[in-house]
Amino acid sequence: MSILYGLLAIAVFLLGWPYFRCFFKRVTCMRKLKKVCRTKGYQLHKTHFFWFLGHKNAKKCDFYIETRNQVFAVKLFGMPNRRTVLIFKENGEYMIRRFTAFISYGSAVRFPIDSKPRKMPTYHFRYRYRDAWEIKTPRQVLLVNPVSMEFRRTPSHGKEILLGAGEVVCGMEIDSLPRLLADLESAL
Repeated sequence: MSILYGLLAIAVFLLGWPYFRCFFKRVTCMRKLKKVCRTKGYQLHKTHFFWFLGHKNAKKCDFYIETRNQVFAVKLFGMPNRRTVLIFKENGEYMIRRFTAFISYGSAVRFPIDSKPRKMPTYHFRYRYRDAWEIKTPRQVLLVNPVSMEFRRTPSHGKEILLGAGEVVCGMEIDSLPRLLADLESAL
């Protein structure tokens, strides 16, 4: 019976690892954001209690960072598995590409497996937006944290294009945590 419990514990660990990883990455993200806001004198405004655990399907933005001249409205978009590719389509959908490896005759071959395309939610970046911020420059940021291996865009015709952090997709800047922290460090 103890062997069965041991196997069950191993299975729970392996299946839950991506979510444990996501939780710890988000806690690290929260600490880094609070630190840069404290050192630069910015204000971090939360829109709900567990703001750092925001989910990609929730429609409201998770927090705001107010600088002297800008307001960053940030929505969190998590990728639990690092070895995936996040692909944005021109029609407002996204999909996740995973890879399966087959080992044969001493070499490995990776095959991509694309998820079913999902409609990108229309995020409400003005949820709990303050009137005093109307004079500041708004920035809508989709913070992918934990981050995937890479971001891509699929145009309506042609090949996939590799996206860099900071590029705009569906009216939002796609950022990783290091890119957002660099933007905050250089913001006025």
